[in-house]
Amino acid sequence: MNTDAHFNAETDEWSTPPSLLRPLSDAVGGFDLDPCSGAEEKTIAQVAHTEAENGLRQPWVGKVWMNPPYSEIADWMKKALDESHREDVECILALVPARTSTRWFQDYATDSSAVAFLRGRLQFGDADNSAPFPSAVVVYGNAPTEVYKTLEQRGTVYLGSDLRESTTQERLA
Repeated sequence: MNTDAHFNAETDEWSTPPSLLRPLSDAVGGFDLDPCSGAEEKTIAQVAHTEAENGLRQPWVGKVWMNPPYSEIADWMKKALDESHREDVECILALVPARTSTRWFQDYATDSSAVAFLRGRLQFGDADNSAPFPSAVVVYGNAPTEVYKTLEQRGTVYLGSDLRESTTQERLA
C-alpha cells in the first residue's frame, strides 16, 4: 500500500502528475534536461540525470524540469538559482512544496522569475492519496509566455518583481 509522498521515508522519488507535466513540457517546446530523474516511467527530457549521476554535480543546459527530492530541497533550489544565471540555461521550472515559511523558500524561490501557487493538492506517483501539502512551480530564467499562461490555468502566478516588491502597511483605525 502506497502512502502520501510527504510521509514515506522509503523513497524520495515521486513522479510528477502527467496532467501538470505534459502542458508545461508543451509550453516550453519540450524539456532539454531533468537533473533529478528517476521516478518517471518515461524520460521527460532529452537528458536525464538519475540519483547515481547526481544532477547537483552536473552543469545544466537549456530548458530544465526539476521535481527535486524534498529531503535535499535546499541544495536543489540553490543549484537551480545558480544555474539559472548561466548562459547555457534558458529556463528552469521547479515543482516544490509551497512552504513559504522555510529558509530555502525565502532564500531561493523568492529570487526567481515567478512562483505559481497551484490550486488543490497534487497526487504524486502511484500514491493512494494526494500530498498533504500544497505545491508551487518556481520559474527561473526566461520562460516562454506559454508557461505563464499554462500555470495561470492551474493556480495563481506571482512574477519575480511582485515577490520582491516592498510594501507599506497601513494602520487600521
